[in-house]
Amino acid sequence: MSSLAHRDRARTHQQVWAKVNAPVDKGVASLITALSTFPKLQTLESCENLQGWAWVTFVYGEHWKRPWEDLAKFVLGFLGSALARELGDRVRVSIQVTEAGLYRAEMAARIEAIPATVKLLAKLASDFSD
Repeated sequence: MSSLAHRDRARTHQQVWAKVNAPVDKGVASLITALSTFPKLQTLESCENLQGWAWVTFVYGEHWKRPWEDLAKFVLGFLGSALARELGDRVRVSIQVTEAGLYRAEMAARIEAIPATVKLLAKLASDFSD
């Protein structure tokens, strides 16, 4: 769905936040659960791969109204710097624009760094105010 279609739909359908249970790769489940403690974060896709990394894509905030602003503020102004400071190159976070023009963030973590990442995300979530 294009950004314009998302915004048009949001005008006619009121959006609310709800947590949804879904099957995910076992190695990335705790990371998804930790990310889900941020009330306005919505995970989209995830994978635990064989090269030693797991990744999760997500959107943040009212992405149907402000396609990139909330996401950029959260990732660049809060999450990214905290992850880099505490976990270095064991975790990466980036913002991407899809072929359809939608904005997404991706967090990739070394499999062995997932427990430390989950612990840090829990601390960050308790400190975060949006």
